[in-house]
Amino acid sequence: MYKVKGLEKLSDYANALDIPDPEKDCDIASIKFDSRESKINDIFIPIKGQKFNGEDFTEPALSNGAAVITEKNLNGLTLKVKNVYECLLKLAKLNLENIRPKIIFITGSYGKTTIKDMLKHHLGSQCHCSKENENNEFGIPFTILSMPANTKFLVVECGARKKNDFDLISQKLFCDIFIVTSIASNHLESFGDLDSITNTKLKLKNCLVEKDNFIDGRKIAEGNFQLHNQKIVDMTMGFLGITDSLNHDSFKPTKGRGNRISKSNGEIIDQTYNAHPKTIYETVAMEDPSKTTLILGDMAELGKDELSIHIDVLIKLKKYKIFVTGNLFKKALAQLKTLNVTYFNGLEDFPKKILVKKLDAGENLYFKGSRSSKMEQYLNLITDD
Repeated sequence: MYKVKGLEKLSDYANALDIPDPEKDCDIASIKFDSRESKINDIFIPIKGQKFNGEDFTEPALSNGAAVITEKNLNGLTLKVKNVYECLLKLAKLNLENIRPKIIFITGSYGKTTIKDMLKHHLGSQCHCSKENENNEFGIPFTILSMPANTKFLVVECGARKKNDFDLISQKLFCDIFIVTSIASNHLESFGDLDSITNTKLKLKNCLVEKDNFIDGRKIAEGNFQLHNQKIVDMTMGFLGITDSLNHDSFKPTKGRGNRISKSNGEIIDQTYNAHPKTIYETVAMEDPSKTTLILGDMAELGKDELSIHIDVLIKLKKYKIFVTGNLFKKALAQLKTLNVTYFNGLEDFPKKILVKKLDAGENLYFKGSRSSKMEQYLNLITDD
């Protein structure tokens, strides 16, 4: 449920937003972002996305008995505002102030969700954190507004896909600890260059209450992805004043983010959620070349150098037996003509029998690719057998 602690009536929301009281007041039990779910004692906040405008549904929400925050001139239980999104952030900030947990913001090109999951694992039931994929400019306030009133620790995953995504957030919200896990050339098609990615993500540093509480994962000299993340978590715990040593082995990665599946006499290493060359290098570095086969799909949104990057991946991982799929890896392999890499075209061409034999022989299979490569479909052919 979404709610601001301490706001019980429509007039309370008006006061919080510094606008005149409504002509008619009512109790408000929760905030809704879907007009179809909005009803009496709800307040509907219309979000403007890339494919829809919540303002188109304010009147149906009113018809259902809900109050609405809107930029339009409407009659009934309405609060007229200049900018709905700025009001959303203002309400999120008020909820932070009224509950006042220890607030951790996490951003970076990769590793955000794993760090978030690790912190949730170690901090326990009094920790509230972002839901899966709820990390964009809307997901951030959603996470804050869904926080239970007894939350002691709040971990907010912050993802940006283009310039300016964090501009208002960095001005309106605050945090106690700010973590940058990494900076890499993700989403170059929308950002343009690496400097734009860096500048966008580092804007969140302005949210820090204490400027020294900044953890910069780029400065952690550790090529092992797992140890890199553990060091970030240890540093975070130090800022929180938790000095007990952590049993990092008790944390098990979630599906697609490094979880290991026992199968036959080997293991399947599920890294299918997404891929960037650096995450491939750092996660593959944990695996023994003599007993690990890599099954890789194309990496997306790498800009004009995408082909050369795919070629570099195959060269740098030449110690491993590799199977690849996707147009970019196909082109890369055509240029390299290496003997240690095998291409497959899709599901019908997937070398399942060969890979199952490797598992039977005690080898491990490592799967990774961008979301568009859908590498989980190949992994499932083996795990579901």
